[in-house]
Amino acid sequence: MANSLKNLTSILLLLFLTPIIIATIQTPLSTQQIVENKKEDTPVVYAAQLESKPDITEIIEPKKAFVYFTHAHEAYKPILADKGEKIAIYDPITNISTFQEQIAAQFAFHQVDTQFLEDHNPEVMDNYNTIRPFVQNAIAHSDYDIVLDIHRDALKAKVTTLRNGEETYAKFIFVIGGEHANYRWNEQLAQNLSDQLNKIVPGISRGVIVKTGKGVDGVYNQDLAKNLLVVELGGVDNTEQEVDRSIAILAKAISNMFNQQLPS
Repeated sequence: MANSLKNLTSILLLLFLTPIIIATIQTPLSTQQIVENKKEDTPVVYAAQLESKPDITEIIEPKKAFVYFTHAHEAYKPILADKGEKIAIYDPITNISTFQEQIAAQFAFHQVDTQFLEDHNPEVMDNYNTIRPFVQNAIAHSDYDIVLDIHRDALKAKVTTLRNGEETYAKFIFVIGGEHANYRWNEQLAQNLSDQLNKIVPGISRGVIVKTGKGVDGVYNQDLAKNLLVVELGGVDNTEQEVDRSIAILAKAISNMFNQQLPS
């Protein structure tokens, strides 16, 4: 009787343990199969993707530029020709001041806010003396990072035009009056900007010239501000497209110059 009970217990125990033993044996194979299936369905994720951080663009406060045209009637002959107008080097309507909108747009694209001198009579051919009080008043009431008096050079295309690759550009040259106490400040700023221009398009700036002595103004109102520059934009033979391209380069160069001056 005792043996029969013992045998019955053994049989029951064996029946109870059999599913557990079978499950234990099958588990590694099932787990492996599941992992393989997941590998087929899941894209590879690299560590660099997991560790990457979102791009954060630094917000830089826009710089401020004040722009005016002492000799606003200075014109470009090809532009007058394209418009069917009388070809001349001066024109009261189609002249360097008509690039004001292009200057504003390109400067804004490079985070430079631009204001223009608008409270004088554009029909009058100004000179450095007549425009001086207007410039003085403007810069006294606002803090500008750069002040530009933009002109058109009187020289011909062979001096004022640059070919770079498939494009042509109107060249720049900066004029500094050397007959006032702080002209070195103006000269240094002009040289910095000239260097930035040539970094973008080599040869687009003809450099900086300091003028003194008999027959020249010698000041060009630059005694009003250390950051006031007289810049010649192309010459009488430059086209509208060449001037437009150079304005875009000028805007980028100004932006680059100011960004390099930011503390690290």
